[in-house]
Amino acid sequence: MSKNWKFVKEKDQMFERAFGRDHYWHYHPEIIKGAESYMVKVVVPEGDGHNFHVHPKMHEILYILKGRAEQWIEDEMHFLEAGDSVYIDANVGHATFNGGKGELEFLAILSPPEGWEAGTVDVSEELPYSGYRTRK
Repeated sequence: MSKNWKFVKEKDQMFERAFGRDHYWHYHPEIIKGAESYMVKVVVPEGDGHNFHVHPKMHEILYILKGRAEQWIEDEMHFLEAGDSVYIDANVGHATFNGGKGELEFLAILSPPEGWEAGTVDVSEELPYSGYRTRK
């Protein structure tokens, strides 16, 4: 019988520094084989962010834990605060910037696992995304 659950304690998270942000993976392909989704806590320093990108074959849910997110989905922007969330379908351009003081922390949940290999594709230099937000 296969085990279909896994506890991950804070000390057991997989840490990754990527794109200037700290990623604390609770569920990642290297942590739990056969998972149907992955979850990572992302910490974004003040004034930083993750520019426009797409996940070609995965959808994503973002849940704000702390701080203020300047969240873009295509050409639409909303400020999200702790307790707010957004669902983003696969292959939809989006960007998340720290829109407040101090660190921004959020959870990102990605699924399905079959889309992992297609990765994250930066589209920030492409039209129309390059014109949506003035670079700071």
